[in-house]
Amino acid sequence: MKYLSILLLFVASASCTPKLSPDSNWTGRRWVLTEMKGVPVQLSGGRRDAYLNFDAGEKKFTGNGGCNQVSGNYSLDKKNIRFGEVISIQMSCPDIEFENTFLSTLSSIDHFEQRGNDLLLKKKKDVLLRFTVR
Repeated sequence: MKYLSILLLFVASASCTPKLSPDSNWTGRRWVLTEMKGVPVQLSGGRRDAYLNFDAGEKKFTGNGGCNQVSGNYSLDKKNIRFGEVISIQMSCPDIEFENTFLSTLSSIDHFEQRGNDLLLKKKKDVLLRFTVR
């Protein structure tokens, strides 16, 4: 009887455990863009590399588009993700075309998949952006 009550208590507490959001381990990591539309992105290892930082609790992101600082909101539902309007300081630089392509691609994303240290952002089944934790 004692073991039965312990088992029932365990089952009841396990069923009440909240599930973590799929983006819970994205926070506090720097996700560097390593591939865009199937083409590897040249990385300098410096501050101009395109990257995103996520705040999973607030559903916000910040980062760099390759030229300018960027920020915005995102929404998540299971494997679906949508990026809201991206705010960016519009300074001119040699890589502005790259940044414009990156940001317009980001706005078209509707799915994601995480594979280890890689975050794949997709439109339908096509991987458009690949980020790697650095």
